[in-house]
Amino acid sequence: MLCIYYGCGLRKSEGANLVVSDILTERKLIHVRKGKGNKERYVPVTANNLNHITEYLYDGRNQLLSRSESNTDSFFINQYGTSCSDQALSARLDRLVKNSHNSSLQNKKPSLHSLRHSIATHLLQQGMEIEMIQKFLGHASLESTQIYTHIINEL
Repeated sequence: MLCIYYGCGLRKSEGANLVVSDILTERKLIHVRKGKGNKERYVPVTANNLNHITEYLYDGRNQLLSRSESNTDSFFINQYGTSCSDQALSARLDRLVKNSHNSSLQNKKPSLHSLRHSIATHLLQQGMEIEMIQKFLGHASLESTQIYTHIINEL
């Protein structure tokens, strides 16, 4: 889940709408079919994140499916083998944070959307061009992406 939301900078609904065929392992890409405004884009995945994603696909996800009679194509599924809603994914993140026993992290109250903001900020800090970050995040206008330059200036 963290590889999708932080590593790929997806919006909450974009991750919740992923299906297995959107994970293009051989191309190291994720196909976002239902982005904001129904726009499509391809998002690169690092080799390390791709390893975690494929491990979930072939081990964790299949184990969840084997316990149910469901046969969904949704990427994120619950213990019943059915699609996870974006609210359920948010609740999973909350549980991960709580179970981390890291009071600093718990005080920050991270959300799926804050993971998106974090990767954008980190990419900008590492010197990535703002236009590339705009494309990565699927922003229609550069103005939407420029908020991260203000965040960097405040740090």
